[in-house]
Amino acid sequence: MKIVQNYNIQQVIKYVCNSFLGVTTLVFFISNQSVQAQNTSYNQFSNEFSDVESLGKKWTLEFNLGQSYTSIPPNNHSPFAKASQFYLRGWAHYYASSRWKLSYFLALFGNVSIPDIEQAKNFEIRYALQGTYYIHKIGYSLLTRFRLEDRRIQNNAKTFEAYYRLRAQLKYTQPLNGKVIRKGIYYSVLSDELFVKTQAAITGKDFFDRNRLTIGGGYALTDDTQIELLYSNEWLPRSGGNLVYNSYQINFSFTDLFRKYKDKNKSRELHSVDNGN
Repeated sequence: MKIVQNYNIQQVIKYVCNSFLGVTTLVFFISNQSVQAQNTSYNQFSNEFSDVESLGKKWTLEFNLGQSYTSIPPNNHSPFAKASQFYLRGWAHYYASSRWKLSYFLALFGNVSIPDIEQAKNFEIRYALQGTYYIHKIGYSLLTRFRLEDRRIQNNAKTFEAYYRLRAQLKYTQPLNGKVIRKGIYYSVLSDELFVKTQAAITGKDFFDRNRLTIGGGYALTDDTQIELLYSNEWLPRSGGNLVYNSYQINFSFTDLFRKYKDKNKSRELHSVDNGN
């Protein structure tokens, strides 16, 4: 007797996400088993201001402004010891459905001091295509995101080297005192992201770039304004010695910050994919 099974897109993506979660758990376990003497740890602090502006029911524009600081091991462990990076990024988002969001961004980074690629006072231009899918909702939000980045990094000769990086993220968001994130709601955030990359002189020959585990929480000051406090642990396996980044973040998110009078006929509808950012 032949049994035929039908799989829809949601089942396939759930399977992929479960597999992804298993892989990231294994990677995190392996990273913790690394010899501590071979690790160089950096403490960092970063912040970001983000605003999303509606362009009708299917499109939005997003603007990000951020900066970060880093410690200088082994003598100075303060996350504010030295300026590390600043960036300006612009997004265009298209809502293909209530569950799918397709995005493109262009960004300029000032790499003042980036330890893993030995950057000092150089610039980076970055382009990316991204797809975000909202999986299901039972009192929480679960998103999966895939991003392909084209990075053009300036070297010490002031020429730009190009390489590609693929990022895959699974993100869980849980409102704590309500069902959806709106004014007065606290929420928790947990995510894990894998990075792989192509070879380049400035970034090395390693195919696996890093794993980023993030945990934290946020509060909705209004329906359109949120603040988040996050901690991220990044593990970067390198042939010359592993790097570990302990990053503390504070992020501010706004919606239609520059629109003084909202036109309801032109405002974007809230889609499922918006839950959990």
